[in-house]
Amino acid sequence: MYIFKQAKSAILYFDKYPELLKTKLSKVIFYTLFFIFLSNFMYSSYPFISYYIGTKGFDNFVEKYIPNFKIENEKVIFNKYTKTDTPLGMTFIFDPKENNSITKEDKKDVNENNVILKFTPTHIISSSLNLNMEIAPILKTFNIQNKSDIINMKGIIIMANVIVFIFIVTSFIISDLLGIIMLSLLIGFLAKSYNLKFTNFGLFKLTVYVNTVPYILKLIFFFLGIPMPIFIYIGIILAYLHFIFKAILIESKANQLNAS
Repeated sequence: MYIFKQAKSAILYFDKYPELLKTKLSKVIFYTLFFIFLSNFMYSSYPFISYYIGTKGFDNFVEKYIPNFKIENEKVIFNKYTKTDTPLGMTFIFDPKENNSITKEDKKDVNENNVILKFTPTHIISSSLNLNMEIAPILKTFNIQNKSDIINMKGIIIMANVIVFIFIVTSFIISDLLGIIMLSLLIGFLAKSYNLKFTNFGLFKLTVYVNTVPYILKLIFFFLGIPMPIFIYIGIILAYLHFIFKAILIESKANQLNAS
């Protein structure tokens, strides 16, 4: 596949960049979309996969982490105060009293990295998420009367997750594309210090190919569970650009000698 051939040239052979910059724009766009989509698909799918593995399915999650309740006069009635940690990095609190704020008792023995999500008879509250909403409209919209009604919403929950996933992936892709455009402008200024000039399309192609190593490293760091330090990204870009510009200058001088 030509994508892997181009990636090999972009990573290993600086002298191949003059040839890479002659690649059709359509192929370069497909090349960058391939890497952007691949990386962002993995980033975005990770929390959903972790959720499924951690909860062992939606039905099991509801059964294990949400206590029995009933609805009376548009209020949720819980039998007792319950606090439970979930594999989602959240602590659920179910308070039978209308304490519509996060109290010291709520925070007691809760992991400081966890998000507290508190349910009272009338509200859903989370100081971390800046959330304080009435529960009655939700009950009316989905006609929830008890715990089994939540389990029956499985299809709606799955569809909502799909929509959120698509939105997240799309947002990341747009962000990366804008980042490439901004980086190409900076590379254009840097190229002037080497007395090199590129067309706008040439700068775009150069920016795409020089980002190959950082994209691969981002995936490696992702699987290691740590973010890639920004100084590594900047260092790789600057080092590659230096050797690429040198290779382009050498070819340019060689072409001038051949022409004369």
